[in-house]
Amino acid sequence: MDIQSIYKFKKGEPIQFGLLEGINGSPECDRLPLKEQVASKLLSYQAKVIPNKPFVYFEHECLTYAEMNLFANKCANTLNKLQISKDSRVAIFLKNRIEYLGLWFGISRLGAIQIPINTEYKLNQIKHLLVRSPIDVVVVEMSLLSEIYAAINELSITIKILIVNDKPNEKINDELLSRYKNSYDFGALFFSANDIEPTYAKEVSGADFGVIMNTSGTTGPSKGVMLSHAQQYILGRMIAADLELTANDIYYNSFPLFHNTSQAMITIPVLLVGASMVLVDKFSASRFWTDTYKFKCTVFYYIGEIIRILLSSSAVDNVKTSSLRAGWGIGAIPNDSIEFNRKYNIIMHSGYGSTEGNVPCYLPKNSINFESCGQVIPGFEVRIADEFGVELNRGEIGEILIRSSVPYALMLGYDSDPNSTVQAWKNLWFHSGDSGMMDSKGNLYFKGRVKDSIRVKGENISAFEVEQTILQLNGVREVAAIAVPSELGGDDLMVVIVRDPNSELDAVTVIGLATKYLPRFSIPRYVEFVSELPKTPTNKVQKVVLRNRGITSNTWDREISKK
Repeated sequence: MDIQSIYKFKKGEPIQFGLLEGINGSPECDRLPLKEQVASKLLSYQAKVIPNKPFVYFEHECLTYAEMNLFANKCANTLNKLQISKDSRVAIFLKNRIEYLGLWFGISRLGAIQIPINTEYKLNQIKHLLVRSPIDVVVVEMSLLSEIYAAINELSITIKILIVNDKPNEKINDELLSRYKNSYDFGALFFSANDIEPTYAKEVSGADFGVIMNTSGTTGPSKGVMLSHAQQYILGRMIAADLELTANDIYYNSFPLFHNTSQAMITIPVLLVGASMVLVDKFSASRFWTDTYKFKCTVFYYIGEIIRILLSSSAVDNVKTSSLRAGWGIGAIPNDSIEFNRKYNIIMHSGYGSTEGNVPCYLPKNSINFESCGQVIPGFEVRIADEFGVELNRGEIGEILIRSSVPYALMLGYDSDPNSTVQAWKNLWFHSGDSGMMDSKGNLYFKGRVKDSIRVKGENISAFEVEQTILQLNGVREVAAIAVPSELGGDDLMVVIVRDPNSELDAVTVIGLATKYLPRFSIPRYVEFVSELPKTPTNKVQKVVLRNRGITSNTWDREISKK
């Protein structure tokens, strides 16, 4: 059926896609066909009816829906000059900027696959990603070029490099392009590209494989989560419904575009209702209230650390006149959510989910039970199970399992890792690796992690990766990376180390190595040296013992050492 006959396009009136009946509405009530459940198509449709409405504000720029639509076409045609087409893989190694949005939509319109790269990644993480995911082109900004090129050189592989100048409208000099093999000036190719929509754009379907989001590995290096366009769309429509988002809303986005949060939970909800988005480079407590006041923002996304920081911030001059009405996020301490709502009259929304398993649970409207992650919404099932997948009774703690009756609502699998995909989908349920409990009223409570992963300031950390890096140091016999509670909420990273006999290894040396080889968010805050690690009878480290022990008088704190 023709999309215009379903929605009755009318110039000047944004289209309202998604769950019009609200978060508890049946997925079958969404009138948008699966084939059309693609972010770049939403942009195209809204550009037809609200061409002059602001879509995104970034620094001193503002692009309307029509301007972003044409910008995306130019990005697609720029990539097409490098032979990018259906099923090609394009990595994006950019910080937040307008080009990222255009490339995301442009890659989609070619039927290609987007591979975001975390801008905190260093050599080893980039090498792992390049080996795991065969990439045709990597788009990289100038400030990150040396990292990506070093990885390509060490692996002796050939990848086209499309360089985005840090200074817009300036040509990249020929000497630099000749220094980096197979490199191209994004700006030059973009300038000469036309803004006509690629012919394949209409063939792209929500069922198509659209993106590989890199998430934390738990017993090994980071995994690539393969998502369909529809999964991102489905997540976006649920967030939009839960926030009761309308075309009058302005969504504040301080999260990196290489995260699914920024794409599926912020940008797509904006597209669904024809709202506007304020994109910033990163979260800043000193700038948050000023920004949201200046742009008249109505909603924002948070993690627990953001709420704790804002509550303790003195930069609140504009709070009384703030237009913020709601926040959506995860990880806030219950008392912080209550206090934030009381202090600023902002409704706090939350839920439970993951990159792989979508977000199947949402706090009921007007709920103040912030201890809970919410209740399961239509289209999803959540089970609390034992180690064999057998459902447990209400009130018992077990692993959180997820499945959905909605096509493409959960991940397609792990990139180049069929074994992990099969393990995750045992008995046709997605095994989250998280432990939880369901009460008699159907409220889900998160109880920690079954898997060995750590989350610091919104970033998932692979304990294995941290441990393998620190084991490179002379004098390290054993190491265990664990999560300890942060005073801001969430986790901080601690490493517990057994030194070789007579070794004089100190914490400063450990942090020096971590700083050199790990992303900033994976650098431990705490270091402690012990004579031995607690072990099971089968010689496995008992991390639960270390976590329960936590910080001691012998623990070295990187934050204190800075003072």
